[in-house]
Amino acid sequence: MHSPTRLSSFRFSLLLLLLLAPLMGWAQDRAQALLQFEGVQTRYQAFYGPGAVVRGAREQLDPDDQAIADKALKALDVAATRAFDVKASVSAIRQEVATAGKGGAAPSPQVLAAVARLAQLRIDYAAKNDAAKSEFINQQQARLTDPVRVELLGRMAVAEMREVDFSSQLLLAAVVKQLARGNGGQFTSLPNSTLDSALDTLWSRGVTSTHARNLLIVAREVERQVTLVLLCALPDEDVAALLAWRNDPQAAAEREALLGTYRAEVKASGAVAIRTMLRAWPRS
Repeated sequence: MHSPTRLSSFRFSLLLLLLLAPLMGWAQDRAQALLQFEGVQTRYQAFYGPGAVVRGAREQLDPDDQAIADKALKALDVAATRAFDVKASVSAIRQEVATAGKGGAAPSPQVLAAVARLAQLRIDYAAKNDAAKSEFINQQQARLTDPVRVELLGRMAVAEMREVDFSSQLLLAAVVKQLARGNGGQFTSLPNSTLDSALDTLWSRGVTSTHARNLLIVAREVERQVTLVLLCALPDEDVAALLAWRNDPQAAAEREALLGTYRAEVKASGAVAIRTMLRAWPRS
């Protein structure tokens, strides 16, 4: 038989679980809505899904390095496929956002409908060719300076996530470049602890060269402008509902959790990919 003390403890735990369950569900609903609003799943798949990492690194190589980098790029592709797990990373981001959003109200049906419409606009825009994209942008010109839409864009994390993606591409391309040029020996012999410390330093330092910094600024601005165009295609009532949602008390903490975890997932998976690539690279 169960003792009265253990039974009381069990009942208390059960009661606590029942009381917290709705709040946990609301937090998950908020987190899922925010990830869809920011396009996190689509973005992570596009930059870190199978084949995406090596394409991004190739884009950052000079033509001369591209011509000699096939072997190194293939090694990166194999390593990145093992290191980056889109489903696991997106799940980790969602969980951190849910934790940050606990206590917040569940998104209203109007907010969820607006988020779904924005997600569909992203899909439709991505499917357009350049001419159709240009025409679509021209159609939204009248609203591009709308202060409500500009304010909503300011609440979003898209530009900062693009900076993380670009920084990851630059770092991976730099490793590929050194391997392609026959300079891999200075990295392959490093112990994991030293290599990890070096990667941490590079991430902390960020983009330093003028050329790369200018490219990063352009990438961020393109991300902002495309997102603003999509927001301009939403009805006014959708934009108002979304802005009110992203101005509620939990919004800032959720945004911080989203960015922090997104960066941590990209950084950690990229480090695994680099270690895997270097350990498999033939020592000269």
